[in-house]
Amino acid sequence: MKQALEPARPSVRVMTLKVNSGGGFAAQWTLAQARAHVNDADCMLTVVLKPAGGRGIAFLAKEKPGAMAVEYSYLPAIRRVREITPLAGYEPFFGTDFTYEDLSFVRLGGQEKLDGTETHNGVKAYKLEEALANNPYFSKAVTWVATDTGLPVERDYYDVDGKLFKSEHFEKITTIGKVPTIMKIVMNDVQSGGSSEIDVSSVKYDKQAPAGLFDPKNLPQAASDAFWKSAAH
Repeated sequence: MKQALEPARPSVRVMTLKVNSGGGFAAQWTLAQARAHVNDADCMLTVVLKPAGGRGIAFLAKEKPGAMAVEYSYLPAIRRVREITPLAGYEPFFGTDFTYEDLSFVRLGGQEKLDGTETHNGVKAYKLEEALANNPYFSKAVTWVATDTGLPVERDYYDVDGKLFKSEHFEKITTIGKVPTIMKIVMNDVQSGGSSEIDVSSVKYDKQAPAGLFDPKNLPQAASDAFWKSAAH
């Protein structure tokens, strides 16, 4: 499961982020994302390439062993790089149903326990429950993992009152370069009724981004770096 969510090999991918409405997609953006291990830290950089109105928005997450991820964002409208606090990490990313934390490393801070095996959405899966005592928004998370592949099927988040808050679905898992790769993620806000999805159009493993791209001070120029063009070929 961890290999599918956070592959250890460096990679670059192109994604489309869509916000769903009753009649189709209300808005969508083209994102590029680079992952690498730089200076003893796992790094994940996401930039907005299209449309023009959103181009240049950048989000960087860096995580060292045994420490919480440190996250930074850059908004061209205010020309400022800011470090995202743990609380602010739960803010919506670009007004979608995904938060900054959803685009970062999966670290909820709880203790997982196996709560049996069930058939969930037609898939035989392990049910893993994680209590989140110190989380400001969620009381627990329940993850469903396919018994035959060990890959994630769904993750449900419950609010502090114990009610289902949002449900994350992992779809179209394929193997690329011997790595199980999730090609579609759908996030449903159960309480508001909204949903957003990320569709991955291409993934290249062992494509190493320049180390400078993962420096927070370079976020204002991140989306215009030539690396993204070379990564497409």
